[in-house]
Amino acid sequence: MTFSEWSGHRAGHRWTQEDVVVEDDDPALSPAMRKRTAWVRPLGVLECKFDKATQLVGQSDTFLRLKVSLPVEEGGETVDEAVRDSVVGRVLLAWASLRARHPLFACTVHDAPAEIGSDIPLVQTRHFRFVPPANDDEAFERAWRTMLVHDVHGELDIAMDEVQDQHVLNGERVLLDQAACLARLVLVRPRSSADLGFFLVISHVISDGLSVFKLVNELFTLASSPSLPSPPSPPTFARLDAHLSGELQRPTWSLPDEIASSWQLTLAEEAVLAHLPLANEEHYPVLPLLPPRTPTPPVQPTENPSRIASPAPPQHSPPSVPQLRWLWAITRTILLRRQSRFPRTLYVPRLSRPLPPPQARNRWPRLRLERELSSMLLYSLISLSLANVLKSAHPDAAYHPIVLGFPFSARPFLLPRPADSPQQPCSDPSSDLAIRITFGSIHLPNLPLDPTNRSQADEIRQAALRGARLAKEQFAKRLAPDQTSRTVFLAGMYGLILDRLLNSTGKNPIPYNEEKTALNASMIGDVDRLLATRFPSSSNLANSPSRAMRLHDILIGTRLHRGEGMLLEAFTWDGMITVCLGVDDQLIPLDVVDELLSGIKALAEVIASEGP
Repeated sequence: MTFSEWSGHRAGHRWTQEDVVVEDDDPALSPAMRKRTAWVRPLGVLECKFDKATQLVGQSDTFLRLKVSLPVEEGGETVDEAVRDSVVGRVLLAWASLRARHPLFACTVHDAPAEIGSDIPLVQTRHFRFVPPANDDEAFERAWRTMLVHDVHGELDIAMDEVQDQHVLNGERVLLDQAACLARLVLVRPRSSADLGFFLVISHVISDGLSVFKLVNELFTLASSPSLPSPPSPPTFARLDAHLSGELQRPTWSLPDEIASSWQLTLAEEAVLAHLPLANEEHYPVLPLLPPRTPTPPVQPTENPSRIASPAPPQHSPPSVPQLRWLWAITRTILLRRQSRFPRTLYVPRLSRPLPPPQARNRWPRLRLERELSSMLLYSLISLSLANVLKSAHPDAAYHPIVLGFPFSARPFLLPRPADSPQQPCSDPSSDLAIRITFGSIHLPNLPLDPTNRSQADEIRQAALRGARLAKEQFAKRLAPDQTSRTVFLAGMYGLILDRLLNSTGKNPIPYNEEKTALNASMIGDVDRLLATRFPSSSNLANSPSRAMRLHDILIGTRLHRGEGMLLEAFTWDGMITVCLGVDDQLIPLDVVDELLSGIKALAEVIASEGP
C-alpha cells in the first residue's frame, strides 16, 4: 500500500481471533493444551509511535514509584514478618485479578504475518496478541512471573534508587519485553522495616499517565478489600535477582481453588471481547464529508411556529476513500504550514554531543511544594522559570515566546462505541486501560523576573496570573466543545502523530530534522481523585488511620526518547504539588536542571506570599 492509497482514518483496528501454539516449558502441558485461540488486532497510529520507541532500549516505558507504609503496633517501628508477607501475598493476588480485569496487561506485541499488508503506510504492521489463560492456575502463574520481590538489607531509599537507575530507566531493557511482558510490578523489601518500595513499570504502548494512577488505586483497593480472602499461607515470590540471572523457576506454591475463585483471576470466554480496548481512531467522530442521505426540507419562518421538537441531526454516510485521501493531503499540508509558522522558542542549553544523539542517560529529580496550585498557574510558573534559564543562556537574543508542549487525555473526545458499528463490544474508552492521549502546545510570554528581588514580587504575581489566563484561553480554544471543532482538532492531531511516527522510522516523505526547542510539560492535575493515600489493612481496622496502609513519596516518569533532553510531569496529590523532571544527563547541563526547578519553587513562594 502506498502513501496516497491509504484512506487515512478508521483503518479498522479491530480484534479478531486466530489459532496459536503456546510456547511453554511445562512438560505436563499436552499438545492439545498448547493449541489456543488468541485475540489479535493491529496497533493504532499512536500505539505504533510508542511501540517503535519502545523497541529502542525501552524508550517511553512508563513507571510509577512510591512507598507503602504498613501498620505497626502502638509504639513500634517494625512490622511482623508474617503480616508483611500476608500483605505482599494479597498484592500478588490483586495483581493477578487486575490482569484479568484489564487484558491489555497480559497482551504481547508481535510482527504481523508477512502476507498481511501495511495498515499504516510505510510502517510495518504490528499486532497485539492476547491468549486467554486456560484456567486460574495458569492465570496465577503468569501474574506470579510478572511480580518480582527484591529483598535488601540496607536503606530502602538507596535500594529503590539502584533499581530505578539500573533497571527501570537505564541499561538494558530487562523488566519488560514487547513479545513477553508489557507490565511488571517490583516490590523492594528491606529487612525489619514497616515500609515497602513499589514500582509499576509499564510499556507506554498500553497505558497513559492517568491510567497508571487509576491502576495503582485499583490494585490497592483489591489488596485491602475485606471481602477477599487472604491465602492460608504466604506464597513464595519470584525474585528480582533470579529474573535478572535468567534462573526464574515455576512457582512452587499452588493457589487453593476457593481462593482463586474469590479473586476472579480469569474472564468468561464471552466476556473477553468487552474488556479489550480499541485503538483511539476507532472512537473518533465520523467526519461529515458527505451530504445527508435524505434531503431535509428547509424550515419556513412563521409568525407562530409550532412547539415541536427540533429535528434530529442528519445522519451522514461514511466518507469515501477518495475523500479521505484528499482530507489527509489537506491535513498534512496545513500541518506542515502551521509547523513552519508556529512561534519558536529559544534553545535550552545542551551539552555538545555526537550525531546521532546517544541513548538517553535518564534521571528524574523531583520537586515537592507544600501547597496547591491550578494547572494553568503551574504552566505560567514553569514559563517564568524557563525564561530566566533562557536569559542566562541567550543574553543578547531577540525576543522569542516560551513554547510548552502538552500531552493530554483524549478520552473526553472519544465516542463510547465505534461510530460505524456501535453495537460491537469493546471496553469503555473513558476508563479502560489503554494509551489515550493526544498532543498540543501553547506559547506564553518570555518574561525573565528575579524571584529573589523583593521589589519585583508584585510584578511576578501579576505576570503569573496573566500567564495562567493566557494558558487557559489557549486550552479553551483548542478544546472547544462543539463537535466540528473537536473533530477537526482530532484530525489534525492524528496527522501530527502519524507525521512523528513516519519521521521516527526514517520513512517520512517530507522528513525534518529540526532541533527540539519546546519543553514538554504534562499537567496531570488533581491525582487525589484517582489515587487514595490510605487503604485499610483489615475490615475491623478500616476506620483507624494508624492501622491503614499509607502510600507516599510518589514519583512518575518514563524512559526518555533519544535526543529528547527533558520531560516534565506535574500533579497535585496528598496536599502537595509534585514536579518530576526527566533529564538526559548526556544532553542537559546540571546547572540548567537546578536553575529550572529552584526557579519554579522560588516563584511559587512569591505567589504564596502576601506582599513584597
